[in-house]
Amino acid sequence: MIGAEQEESFGIRQNHKMYLGDWHRLITRHFAEHRYQPFVPERGWGERMVKRAALNEWRAARLLGGTLAAMCKKAGSGPPLRRLDRFETLLRCPDCHGDLARDAADTLLCACGYRAPNEGGVYNLLPAALRAELYPAGRADVIDFSLPSHTDRLGGGWFELEGDFGNKYRWMGPRATAVLRGVHVAPQRLRVRGFAHEIQFTKGQPVVVVRANGVRVAQHALERVGLFIIEADLPEAEAYNIEIAATPAWTVPGEDCCFTVNIGMIHLVDRE
Repeated sequence: MIGAEQEESFGIRQNHKMYLGDWHRLITRHFAEHRYQPFVPERGWGERMVKRAALNEWRAARLLGGTLAAMCKKAGSGPPLRRLDRFETLLRCPDCHGDLARDAADTLLCACGYRAPNEGGVYNLLPAALRAELYPAGRADVIDFSLPSHTDRLGGGWFELEGDFGNKYRWMGPRATAVLRGVHVAPQRLRVRGFAHEIQFTKGQPVVVVRANGVRVAQHALERVGLFIIEADLPEAEAYNIEIAATPAWTVPGEDCCFTVNIGMIHLVDRE
């Protein structure tokens, strides 16, 4: 689902410079069969008039944008699936290419030690090394708010956990802290992913300042509502005490809490 509400409402814009023709060329390059369905919003009288004048959903989508849903199929065919309850017999371990089995906990297992648990009806069958990089669970250099282990590395200044799995976050007050430790022997860069609410912009120019071990490493003025990414090179150290400060603070009517921005991930990456 390209342009899905879960992403759009959080401020994420994926490939927002691509037109419908670009998506069609990309999909037909990699898939033998496909079906499309556009969904065009009607958020006011202007959009309703344009959509009505366009006469069909595709022309309206080109004019107004929206969400594109697609079902795509690769070329070729696999072996017939005779027994859905034994689907693991059609799979191979991504590490050693051996047979996979399934235990009582519904986890896929291989004799080489590879494991893929059932997480919300989904099995992640990426090679173990690649999976550890893309989905780091419990690593000291990553604070992913979608993982329960993120609380171990948080300090003060954070509010309750919110959002959906894969897109969880915490609002922060004027100042919040966290601790990260490098796991690679390489110069490190800090990356912070956050979101700024439109109310904050009514209070003044939002600014986020990041300090590492007491030294300011970044000062970023936010230019728009929505997602933001802040990156900063860090001096060499075994551990980093991270402080994120943001202004201006704002409140919700009827609430005593002061909010600034929310944060979804803080992590270290190797410098390029």
